[in-house]
Amino acid sequence: MMFFIWKIVERNRQPSKVKGLTVTLVFLTLFLIHCAQFNRRPSSVAIPKVTSPELEKMIAPENQRYAFEMCRSPSRNYLEDQILRMDEGYTAFHHSEWTESIPIRCVQFAQRNFSGHYAKCESEDSRPDPTARKHCLSKNYVMLAYNSFHDVMDCFSLNPKDFFLQIMIESGFHINAINRTGFDSGLAQFTSAGIRKVISDNRIERTRRVLLESSRPSCQRIASVVGAFDITSFTVAKRCSMISLPQNPYRAMLFNYLHTMLDQMEIQKRLDSELEDYPVIKFALSERVKRQFVYFAYNRGLTGFMRLLKGYIDNRTAMNDQILEKHLDLDQNLSAAKKIMALEPGKREKLRKSKIKNLSFAEYAVINKATYVADMVSAHHFVQRHLGDQCSRF
Repeated sequence: MMFFIWKIVERNRQPSKVKGLTVTLVFLTLFLIHCAQFNRRPSSVAIPKVTSPELEKMIAPENQRYAFEMCRSPSRNYLEDQILRMDEGYTAFHHSEWTESIPIRCVQFAQRNFSGHYAKCESEDSRPDPTARKHCLSKNYVMLAYNSFHDVMDCFSLNPKDFFLQIMIESGFHINAINRTGFDSGLAQFTSAGIRKVISDNRIERTRRVLLESSRPSCQRIASVVGAFDITSFTVAKRCSMISLPQNPYRAMLFNYLHTMLDQMEIQKRLDSELEDYPVIKFALSERVKRQFVYFAYNRGLTGFMRLLKGYIDNRTAMNDQILEKHLDLDQNLSAAKKIMALEPGKREKLRKSKIKNLSFAEYAVINKATYVADMVSAHHFVQRHLGDQCSRF
């Protein structure tokens, strides 16, 4: 369904009718054991890899229909040597190991259509140089990003279609993507606050130990390369810690998962506690809607998200409107509304002060300058037009 700004304005003409969560070692260990199929193995286990060209073709036929780039310019191949120094298992084909996967061309599509900034890093302790060109979409570069994404999805029993759009709009699956203003960096575009949240309570090392004992090759690849990460690493001066190889992009994807897990738990806790006085919303909160809320909170922050949600509930309550699941479902293409809001801010101010019947949460968010989910939905429809439903779901 398409939602345009004229629809919102037309409605306006009608008559008006958390504290931070600490995850204990016991809980985290049990959670990871459940996801990672615990089975003790030595940490020195070799990284599994496919070496037969015939087997590669059989496992990943889509690769044969979408060529990789061949670049000779050093200004576009600056990560190739570092990738080649990694174990071959990190760029090999692992489709037969994963429970679920999306085609390689999905990641290539995201990489080709991303128009952001990129950084070079001397080491994980250095300050990023945000003047690099987009890296060559070589086989090694694409496969490293593709494998890091799928290994985390497989290790923690996640559906890659649920996370594809988030990584697409954050970094376009580019290992060294960077926000030149805020220095959000890496595949998951982590901020200092996000990194600080994930690494507290020695969470990374505890997770890594559990993964090393997993029976899944995907978990072992993560644990073998992610490396140590201390409390000083969130500083802007060390933002390369989320970009540099060989720790990344696996480190960035692991952090993304842990951040998402913590957000899921915290959102549920805050929905239960802070919305106790809002019974009108109780039956509209489906699992699909809650999953969308996690995407929203990743960009907006939990406090900002909850403030926006309660503002929306107050808006609907003032109109004596019932809130249904369809009103909270964020899968609404508001790209036209977002564009008009940017070009004509006067309309935004008019709408913010108006009482609009049947206003959706997605529309309310755009009116209040929270456009992240609208961007995600636009990306979803863009991917669908070119590649169908094989890459993502929202």
